[in-house]
Amino acid sequence: MKVFIVTGEGFPYGMAAVSRIKCYARAIVEGGIDCEVVVYRRTEIYGKKVKNTDVSGVYKNVPFRYTTKTTFRGKNRLIRHYVDKWDLRNAKHYICNNIKSGDVLFLYLGGPIEIAMQFMKIAHSNGAYCIRDLCELPYGTGEETQKAIRLRKKTIETQFPQLDGIISISDTLLNLSKTYASPFCKHIKVPILVDFDQYYLSDKSEDVDVPFIFHAGTLYEQKDGFISMLEAFGKAVQRLHKTVKFISTGNIKEARAAEQTKIKKLIKQYQLENKVEFTGYISSEDLKNHLSYASIVIINKKRTQQNNYCFSTKLGEYMAAAKPVIITNVGEAMNWLEKGKNAYVIEPEDNDELADAIVHVFNCIDEARRIGLAGQEVCRRCFDYKAWSKPLVDYLNHLGN
Repeated sequence: MKVFIVTGEGFPYGMAAVSRIKCYARAIVEGGIDCEVVVYRRTEIYGKKVKNTDVSGVYKNVPFRYTTKTTFRGKNRLIRHYVDKWDLRNAKHYICNNIKSGDVLFLYLGGPIEIAMQFMKIAHSNGAYCIRDLCELPYGTGEETQKAIRLRKKTIETQFPQLDGIISISDTLLNLSKTYASPFCKHIKVPILVDFDQYYLSDKSEDVDVPFIFHAGTLYEQKDGFISMLEAFGKAVQRLHKTVKFISTGNIKEARAAEQTKIKKLIKQYQLENKVEFTGYISSEDLKNHLSYASIVIINKKRTQQNNYCFSTKLGEYMAAAKPVIITNVGEAMNWLEKGKNAYVIEPEDNDELADAIVHVFNCIDEARRIGLAGQEVCRRCFDYKAWSKPLVDYLNHLGN
């Protein structure tokens, strides 16, 4: 058996989706099954910071291949349209020529359902199994429009019944997949995954002149509750008898205009000009360095449709680093955390409670360290990709039985 993980995400360097793909692939390879990551499109966008340049290689024993001749997308929109079609053709040709009976096509794809269905048709024609990752509600990450509803309905009613397996990240997504998939489809819930050894960091929070909160996420309110988080920080600063900072990997220049305006207004209102830093995208090593020196991390999910279904990948990285986590009582995370034992759990959309939690953590450092270490143990047992190697291999070996 060989597993082909087909994706449109840049590999091996990228955001949360790429981290999950790497964890899947390493768990499968280390469990004794061949696995290759196949990127079907060019991922480096013209004018943005370059992350991936190699069209093939091996990342930590995981082979990867862009079926394109380059990772770079062009500047001309019209030319890109035709290049995308050509690249998709080459990717389908590669899968057709290499996937065999008993192999597994593992889809990690967003975007048009037609692309996924084309890959599935090729794999099934060659006698291979087709599975997909389900870590988000299909078409549920943006505004809930009639178009999103229509595309979601098409996905779950067209693709799900033809899948041989679905790997869900949460109970809500597992229930959704079981509702629409074939009775013969194999299901497994795999929570957030992290390379525990990579994020098992030494705590250097006492080595900084100014303690800080670290946020590795977007500046979008709907997804990460950033604006509410910033306002809570502003309120907390007014009550703390020490200087603290807030460092975010978001890029304010790339935020939507309305959110840029709100962020700048809050910075001025609470006089945070010298207390908030936006780094933009940083490398994995820089991210770990920031995390090592941080005093607090926050996951401020609001109770939205997207957050009710998903499970924040960065929680695993935060917990592996033994950082005290302030997190809202939303979604799948609550199946794994216990308030006051391994996390600070607050109600969503309550900026005053979040501000109280920030003040409390900065004033109770010893308690915060104990909670961080308890969270680290949960991460080691439950979220380390190595702990899921055998369950995933057993799952793959039982497809079709």
